[in-house]
Amino acid sequence: MRRQIDKLLLGAISPPFLISLTVLTFVIFVRELGRLSELFITRNASLAVIAWIAGTIVPGILVFSLPLSFLIGTLIGMSGLSAESQITALRACGVPLRRLILPIIGLAVVVCLLTSFLSLYVLPRSSDMLSSLKYQISLRQAASQVRARVFNEDFPDVVFYLDDLATDRQVWSRVFVADSSDRDAPKIILAREGMWLTDPGGGRLQLHLIDGRIYQVDPQDKTRDNVSLFASTDIPVGLNGKAAESSGNGAARSPQKPVEMSTTALWRGFPGASKVERRDRVIELYRRLALPFSVLGFALIALPLGVSTGKKGRTAGFVLSLLLVVFFYTMLMNGIRLASVGRLTPWVGVWLGNFILLALGIILLINAEQGGRLGRLVQEWRWKSRRTDAGAITPSGLPASSVIITWPVVSLCGRVARRCVPKVFDYYVSKGFLLYLGWSALACGALFIVLTLFELLDDVVRNQVPLIIVADYLFSLIPQILVLMVPMAVLLATLIHFGILEKSSEITAIKAGGWSLYRVAWPVMILSGLVCCGLFLVQDYVLPYANMRQDRLRNLIKGRPAQTLNPQRKWIFGESGRIFNYDHFDATQGVFVGLRVFEIEMSGLRILRRIEAARATIFRSGSWILENGWLHDFRPDGVGVERLDKKEFNFPEKAAYFKRELFEPKESSKLTFLELKRYIIYLQKSGYNATELQVELYKKLSLPSSALVMALLGVPFSFSMGKRGAFYGIGASVVIAMIYWGVFSMFEQMGSYGLLIPALAAWAPNILFAAAGLILLLTIRT
Repeated sequence: MRRQIDKLLLGAISPPFLISLTVLTFVIFVRELGRLSELFITRNASLAVIAWIAGTIVPGILVFSLPLSFLIGTLIGMSGLSAESQITALRACGVPLRRLILPIIGLAVVVCLLTSFLSLYVLPRSSDMLSSLKYQISLRQAASQVRARVFNEDFPDVVFYLDDLATDRQVWSRVFVADSSDRDAPKIILAREGMWLTDPGGGRLQLHLIDGRIYQVDPQDKTRDNVSLFASTDIPVGLNGKAAESSGNGAARSPQKPVEMSTTALWRGFPGASKVERRDRVIELYRRLALPFSVLGFALIALPLGVSTGKKGRTAGFVLSLLLVVFFYTMLMNGIRLASVGRLTPWVGVWLGNFILLALGIILLINAEQGGRLGRLVQEWRWKSRRTDAGAITPSGLPASSVIITWPVVSLCGRVARRCVPKVFDYYVSKGFLLYLGWSALACGALFIVLTLFELLDDVVRNQVPLIIVADYLFSLIPQILVLMVPMAVLLATLIHFGILEKSSEITAIKAGGWSLYRVAWPVMILSGLVCCGLFLVQDYVLPYANMRQDRLRNLIKGRPAQTLNPQRKWIFGESGRIFNYDHFDATQGVFVGLRVFEIEMSGLRILRRIEAARATIFRSGSWILENGWLHDFRPDGVGVERLDKKEFNFPEKAAYFKRELFEPKESSKLTFLELKRYIIYLQKSGYNATELQVELYKKLSLPSSALVMALLGVPFSFSMGKRGAFYGIGASVVIAMIYWGVFSMFEQMGSYGLLIPALAAWAPNILFAAAGLILLLTIRT
C-alpha cells in the first residue's frame, strides 16, 4: 500500500517536473543561442569549443531551474490528483496528509543534493572556465567584428577602414589606418592588403599590412610629415584597452570575482581582504547554500497548496507556483540587498526567504492536516461581512427605460449573426487558446524577470539602487519580453489546448459532427494573426521608447556615468574620397572643434591633401570656414604646406550630413521600422556597410510573423499527438522552439556576415517552418 501511494505521488509529480525543467532550461538558454551561432558562423570557435561553452552555461541555468521546476511539478501534480479526487479518496481510506509528504520530501532531498553539487562545486568551476574560454576566443572573435566600408573604432588607439573584405573575412583590401598610439606623432597608413595575426600568449592582436605608405607627423615640427613606403608592417592592437594579467597558461586573466571563486576558497577565509570584500564573499558562500535548500521549503509548501486547489486542477497549481517563485526570489533579493548594506547579518539576509518558506509551509501543512481550520475561519469572516452588507442590496428589477426592437429588426440581426458572427464552438476554441496563451506568456515572462533580477542583483546591492528604480526597469522590460516570448507562448498554447481537446475526445466528437480540422483550427489562426499585428505594433510604437528608458535605468543600476543613448560618429566618409575626423561637432551651430580632413585616392593608396583646423564652421550657404590650422598638399603640383589662419573651403557636405548619429545594430530596436529604413538609406549614401542593420530591419517584420508560423506548425503536431495530452504538447513545443530559435539565430548571423542577402536571412526560418507546417497540415486526416 505504501509503495503504491509513493508510486502514485511520484508518478504525478515527475512528468510536470521534468517538462518544467526542460522548458525553463531552454527559455534561459535561448538567450545564449545568438552568441553561440555567431561563434559557429564566424569560425572563431570549433564545434567542440562551442559545445564546451554551452556545457559551462548549463550548470548556472540548472541551479535556478531545478528548484523552480520542482515547485511547479509538485504543485501541478498534487493539484491534478486533487482535481481527480484521488487525494480525497486517500484521506477517506485513513491516509494522513503527513504520510503524503514523505515521498515529496524524498524527491526534494534528491533535487537539493543535485542542486547543491552544482551550486557548490560545478558552478564556480564552470564560471571560471567560461571566463577563460571567453578570453581565448575574444582574440579570434575580434577579427569577425571587422566590417567593410565602415570605420572600426572598437579597438584602443587604432581606427581603420577597409574598402573590401574577402569571403572568409581574413584578407582586407585597400586599408586606411589611423594609429594614435603615439600621441605626439600620430600616423595615417594606407595599405593594399591587411589581415589579423593573433598573439594569444601576449593578449594582443597584430594588424599585418602589406604594400603601402605611412604618413607620420614629425614630432619636432608639426608642420612636416614623414612619408615612408613599406612592403609589410605590423601594428600591435590591444583588446578593450585594458591591461591584462598573465595566468599560468599565458592567457590574460582578470582578478577572480566571488562567483568565480571555489567554495573551498570562500570557506577558508579571506586574509588581507577589505571589509566589503569579505562581506561580499560571505554572502556569495551563503547564497550557494541557500538556493539548493529552498527546495525543502518548496516541498513543504507545495503539498498543502496543491491539495487545497480542489476542482481547479493543474491551472491553479501553475498559478500558485508562479506566485511562489516571484515571492521567494523577491525575498531573497531583498535579503541579500539588506545584508550587503550592513542592515542584516549575511546569513540572516541570504536565508531569510528560506526561513519564511519553511514557516509558511509548516503552518499550511498543519492547517491542511486539521481539515482547513484557517480556511473555515476566513470563510466565516466573509459570510459575516456578506450578511452585514445584505441589507444594502436592493431587489433586482427591470431597467427604468428600455428600447423596443421590432421583430423584423431582430430577424435581420439574426440572419446577419448566423452568417458573420463566429459560432459557439469558435468562442469555445478561442477561449481555451487565449487562456493557455496568457498562462504560457506569463510563465515565460516571470522566468525572464526572475533571471534578470539575479543578473542585476550584484549591481543593485553594490550601487544601493532603490527598489522603485528596479521595478521601473522591469516594467520597461515588458515590451521586449512580449516580443521575444509571445511566439513561443503561441506554440505552447496551441499544442496544449488542442492536445487536451484530443485527449478528452472532443476533437473526435467535432469530426463526427461534420466539422473539418481545418475549420476547427481557423479561430486559432485568426487569433495568431491578430497577435502578429499586436506584436508589430508593440515592437514599432512601444518598444523603441521602452528600450530607451530601460537603457537609461540599466546604466543607473550598473553605476555607469551618464551617456547619450546614440553616440556621435567621430569618423565619417564624405564625398569624393574625403574622410572627416573631429573631436566634437555642435549640430545646432554647425561648428567643429578639432577637425581633420583627409582627401584620399584609395585606388592609388595615397593621401592627396590633409587639412587640420582647431575650429571649423559650416554656414547655411554651404561654405566652410576653417580657422587656426594647416593644409598639407601631397600632390606633385600642390602648394605643399600652407598655414590656415582663416580660410574658406567649398566642401559639398552640409551640416545635416554630420547631424545623424551612428547606431550599433543592437540599438536598432530603438527605432521604428520607417526610421530604421531611412537611417539605412542615409548610411548607404555616406559609404557605410549597413548589412547588419538591414537584417535587423527585415527582422522587425519576420519576428512578429513568427507567432503565426508557430500556430501553423503547432496545429498539425497537436492533432497528431493523439491521446497523449498537454504534457506531451509542452515537450513537443520545447523541441520545436529549440530548433526554430537555433535556425533563426544561425540565419541571422549568416545575413549579418554577408553569407545571405538580408531579406532571406530574416525570412528564411519563417518560410522553412511555415512550409513544414503546411505540409503536415495537408497530410493529417481531417
